[in-house]
Amino acid sequence: MFDKLMGKASVVTESSYGIERFLDEDEKVIRVFKFVRDELIITSKGIFNVDAQGLTGKKVEYKFFPLKALKYVSIETAGTLDRDFDLKIGVDGNTVVAQNTSFSAPLTLKVHKNETEMGMDLFKVIKGML
Repeated sequence: MFDKLMGKASVVTESSYGIERFLDEDEKVIRVFKFVRDELIITSKGIFNVDAQGLTGKKVEYKFFPLKALKYVSIETAGTLDRDFDLKIGVDGNTVVAQNTSFSAPLTLKVHKNETEMGMDLFKVIKGML
């Protein structure tokens, strides 16, 4: 399971990674959520998870999960001393290997308490796709 870095998250008008080149002709971008260097792009056909890797972020992994791969969305609220809350998107195909066992892990996003409105917007958008 991987976590987006906790920090300033925002909704932006377009992807900074040129995601448009991966879209089908009839596919539309619904929302782009930016988390530090990474992005979660909601399209009319599914979700792109863009993961900038390494110190410079020049190595980028693009994962696409079609609508049929979406299983659930959940929020784990922040406790009294927590600075963030977790938003999890259950998907088929996000395979992780741990202790010689593979399983499909949810996409886990850490959203700072100050960004609660943006996190709730993301929750509602994903919920509307299920």
